[in-house]
Amino acid sequence: MTQTISHLENLAEYPSDWKHQDKQIYPGENLAVPGGYLKWYDIRLADQEATPEVSDEARAFLRAEVEAGRLEFRNEIGFVMLHRDGAKYFMLVCVWRDKTEMWQGLYYKDQEGFLPYPPKPGFLRPTQEVVELDCTSHERRGWSRYLQSNRDAAAKQAYIDDACTGQLI
Repeated sequence: MTQTISHLENLAEYPSDWKHQDKQIYPGENLAVPGGYLKWYDIRLADQEATPEVSDEARAFLRAEVEAGRLEFRNEIGFVMLHRDGAKYFMLVCVWRDKTEMWQGLYYKDQEGFLPYPPKPGFLRPTQEVVELDCTSHERRGWSRYLQSNRDAAAKQAYIDDACTGQLI
């Protein structure tokens, strides 16, 4: 059944000169930290050069956050998305907690390094860009397969080895 929406023309309006750009997911070197193991993804435009120095900085930052007690892992598995957006970087740290919940922390990089993303006013919060959701969808499906398995070491390894790759559109 199709509904008539009287104000449809006013919804989701964007400037005509704005163009959505396709991005690519690149699996990186996974990160082991005390109490956790994180799969690693770099997200950027397909024609953008990799920035291994920023990935190394991000890994060192996360290790320091764990060591300082500002980022806690509870013997968890998860994933990191380091998203290059033009000259900016955002880092999403996601873990599977309480069996079926994905918990997420968000950082951004400025001239000083990585920092927690500042809270925004209002009830709704930014969580993920459309280009990050493909990676998260892949991880959700993989985690669901793990939960439906016998959850032994082989099943954990299968989850870890199942990396998302490809073009985000």
